Amino acid sequence: MLTDVDKMAALEAKVKELIKHSTGLQRRAVQLESRLREADAKLERHAADSRRREKEREWFRGRLQKILGELELLEHREDSRQAGKG
Repeated sequence: MLTDVDKMAALEAKVKELIKHSTGLQRRAVQLESRLREADAKLERHAADSRRREKEREWFRGRLQKILGELELLEHREDSRQAGKG
C-alpha cells in the first residue's frame, strides 16, 4: 500500500511531467505561430506579385489592341487605295 509520502511523490512527478509537456506545447505553439506569420508574409508577397503581373498583362493587352487597331486601319486604307485604282 502506498504511503502518503509515496502518493505525494507520485503526484509531484505527474505535475512535473505535465509542466514539462505544457512547456513543450507552448514552445511548439510559438514555432507554429512564427511559421504561420512567415507563410502569411510569403502569401502576401505572391499576391502582390500576381497583382503586378496582372496589371502588366492588362497594359500589354491594351498596347497590343492599340497596335492591332492601327494595323487594321492601315490595312483598310490600303484596301481602299487599291479599290480606288482598280
